[in-house]
This record gives sequence, structure tokens and C-alpha cells, in this order.
Amino acid sequence: MSLKDEIKSKIKTARYLLEAVVVDFGIWLFYSIGLQNASEVAAKISVFVSKKIAVHKLAYKNLSDAMPNLTELEKEKILHDMWDNLGRVVGEYPHIAKYKPEQVMKFVTISPETFSNLTAMKNSQKGGIVFSGHIGNWELGPKVLLNYGIKVGTVYRPLNNPYVEEMTSSIRETEMITKSPQGNRRIIEIIKNGGYVIILADQKISEGEPVKFFHDMAVTTTSIARIALKYDVPLIPARIIRTAKGFEFKAEVEKPLEIQKSENINDNVLKLTLEINRKLESWIREYPAQWFWVHNRWKR
Repeated sequence: MSLKDEIKSKIKTARYLLEAVVVDFGIWLFYSIGLQNASEVAAKISVFVSKKIAVHKLAYKNLSDAMPNLTELEKEKILHDMWDNLGRVVGEYPHIAKYKPEQVMKFVTISPETFSNLTAMKNSQKGGIVFSGHIGNWELGPKVLLNYGIKVGTVYRPLNNPYVEEMTSSIRETEMITKSPQGNRRIIEIIKNGGYVIILADQKISEGEPVKFFHDMAVTTTSIARIALKYDVPLIPARIIRTAKGFEFKAEVEKPLEIQKSENINDNVLKLTLEINRKLESWIREYPAQWFWVHNRWKR
């Protein structure tokens, strides 16, 4: 390693350590002031900071392109509420991570239909895939399934900062599966053993296929559809919606998507992936302020 590269590496390590100290302090602070206070304080900080950072412009562009019929006033309100929600997700995280599933359910309501679908999942001898998005407080999803005795693994992308990654992943209750060939093998193992894997399907990835999402094509993972088709397992839509300014939610678990097959495997995969995107889009249109508009979803 050259001297220049060594200096860069040390600067990067120092930055990661500084970030870890800030995150560690944030986790301690939000946990120490209590759940509702943490939610409120983090929301206020997030809204205050939002218009001072460049990513707010990306969120505005994404929202404007995806939902062009909105007025300026409507867009302003949606983005304000989006930042409010994202702040709450951050402030609530230390509490959710440490709460047992039954504690979380004190703040989450479910409909009779969702209860029926959860019961069917638990009683089934067959595992499957639960797909969702960065909607409401997505961190609650695994806790809801665990509360109903459902075996769960969660697919995620590890954070770039290894110190923060270790800090945040160590307090999660479910098995975390990285997006990797090894992770894909683990997904299949869990499903074959009757468990369910949660995947947030709204993220941009470097490898995927362009599939329609709102107004334009977006590079979308096809691995969800491929696994569901190859192993003939259910693909279940689920989301967590914030129902009030504060820690109140409803969980919705739907019946599995209807999977139609032809002899063309690639065609089947793309059609099913499009159905996933359509489901996500319908959810986002219903609650636009609860989605992650800051994500560069349509980047080519």
C-alpha cells in the first residue's frame, strides 16, 4: 500500500469511528428519553434539517416526477410529513430493537383479515417470502411476525460503516441475511425449513432488470420473483402504516400474490416483478408521506 493510500485508509477509519460515536450517542440519547419523546424529538430534528440538505431536492424531484398532478402545496405537505416520519423511524429504532414482540403489539393494530393471514402463515408447513417497502416504520415488520410464532429472517444491505453496522445489527432480534450469494443460499434454507424471509423490494440495486415503477423504468431486483417461482413458495405483501403522529401503527398482511406461469421462465419473472412494483406503487400512492422519497430509485 502506498503512503497516499495508507493516509486515505486512516482518514476513512477515523471518519467511521467518529460516525460510530455519534450513532452510539444517538442510540443512548433516544433510548434514555423514552419512546414517545424520542419519536417527537427526532421528528423535529429531521424536519428542521431537511431543507438544508441536498437530498431534499432529490425527494422533491422524485415526488414531482412520480405524482405530477400534485399541487406545490400538496408536495410541500407530503415532503414535510415524510421527513417527520423518517425522523420518527430513527428515534424509535433503539426502542423497537430492544422491545419484545408482545411489547410492540401494544402499539400495533391488525384487522381480522390480517390475523387470518398471519394464522395461515403460522400453520402452513411451507415457508415463503414476505415483501414490503420503506413505508411507515418498516422496522416493526419482523416483530409482528415473531409475535404470531412465525420463523423470520430479514434480508438487508449491510451499512458501509462496519462499526455502525455491528452496533445496529447486534440489537436486532431476527436473523439478518446479507444480499450476497451466501445470503441467497440462506434464504432458500429458511424457506425450505418452513420459515419466512422479509425483503424490502423498493430499493435500487446495481444488478437487476428495468421494470416499470410509477412514471418510468427502474432497475429492480428479480431475485424475489425467481426464488418464488423456482421453489413454488407464496409471495406475501405486507406493510406497517403509521396511523398517528407518534408510535401508533397498523400492520397489514395480505393474501399471497397470484402467480401465473408460462413456459417462458424469464417472462414469468419479469411479470411477477412488475406485480411487486405495482403493489408497492399502490401502497405509496395511498400514503405518499410515509415512503422513502429520498432514495434515488430511478437512477440509470
